Amino acid sequence: AARQRRAAPPCSFADLAAAIGAEAPAASAEEATAGRRAQISTLEPPPSDPAPSEPAQAGQEGHPVAIPDAGGDLDILVAEDNDVNQLVFTKILETTRYSFKIAGDGRQALVEWRAHKPALILMDISMPEMNGYEATRAIREAEVETGEHVVIVGVTAHALKGDRESCLEAGMDDYLPKPVSVEKLRHTLDGYLLQRTRQRKSDVA
Repeated sequence: AARQRRAAPPCSFADLAAAIGAEAPAASAEEATAGRRAQISTLEPPPSDPAPSEPAQAGQEGHPVAIPDAGGDLDILVAEDNDVNQLVFTKILETTRYSFKIAGDGRQALVEWRAHKPALILMDISMPEMNGYEATRAIREAEVETGEHVVIVGVTAHALKGDRESCLEAGMDDYLPKPVSVEKLRHTLDGYLLQRTRQRKSDVA
């Protein structure tokens, strides 16, 4: 199945979310050796019984415009190297109607994109092996030959001036600065993906 589920630690989502946004704790000896320190984003916990989001209307100001379906078997690919952020994205996306998969870095994201042809990629910018900009450029170069177009939404750790422009110049369609609210994330996903779902139903009919 396309949906990826990760085992949750023995604590509630509220406990996880309460820790998110705080300064990351000092790295352990093992983490220091690996050269990695957590970059924890702020993501609000989803409601216990979430209501479906109102779909964004393509073409309206402030709403994304739907991109044609690439015909793959996966709705969302999340390219994110941080374990905590992976878990938070998993918890949130499990409350939606969409299938999803997690890729641990930009190079793995390329492999998963080729294998599953997702409709949308949430692309973290800062990743090892290959960062989000490099992965996006590689995908866009490959799409020149196929004529396909996957929606890529850049996710940045800090809202800095020029981040949006850098994402768009790299070939991304949209941009979400951290902290990312659950409602903003759902709104963005629905704006791109609901119309894709309707189109598939129309094609079948």
